[in-house]
Amino acid sequence: MKSPTALLLDQAINRAIQYDPKALKNLKPHIGKRVAIDIQPIGPRLHLHITETGIEVSGPQEITADTTIAGKPSGLFAMANSQHIAGLDQVVINGDAGLGQFIADFLKNLNPDTEEALCDLFGETPGYHLSQALQKAQQHGRQFRDSLKRNIHDFLVHEERSLIAPQEMEQFLDEVDDLQADVVRIERQIKNLLSRHT
Repeated sequence: MKSPTALLLDQAINRAIQYDPKALKNLKPHIGKRVAIDIQPIGPRLHLHITETGIEVSGPQEITADTTIAGKPSGLFAMANSQHIAGLDQVVINGDAGLGQFIADFLKNLNPDTEEALCDLFGETPGYHLSQALQKAQQHGRQFRDSLKRNIHDFLVHEERSLIAPQEMEQFLDEVDDLQADVVRIERQIKNLLSRHT
């Protein structure tokens, strides 16, 4: 019998695979492979088995996994998001490292068709309208986030002057280069003058 964690993950992953047309094709080269995930320090240990119909998630298995990925939740999250953060708890991969990275990338890049899923769940018309509403909400969220980032950047660069604008930095570096060239030229002239007087 599956643990509640394994059952929840199994349903979530396979539901996403069901609505992502590319997912099964991406899994095909790895059918039959097994990945064990150790969430440290206290578990749980999960076992992922790639099948023709998706990924079967279960608890610990006696069958040896092709790859074992072990780490704290923060490290596993960073790996799944391809983030490299200095000082973050490390993730250890034993066995086929390529398979371990494939699983992380596969789960990160799952892209289910939410409109199709909502239509299956609520019916054609309500599902379509819900999908459109969600897309608009996501679009507004992205616009708000981008606007907030721009405003904070503008405040720090132009108002607060805590950061240097890229154009100012380029101009400064150009002036440093010019100054360095002038110093070299003056040194050469001084050497020439000294050589004439000796």
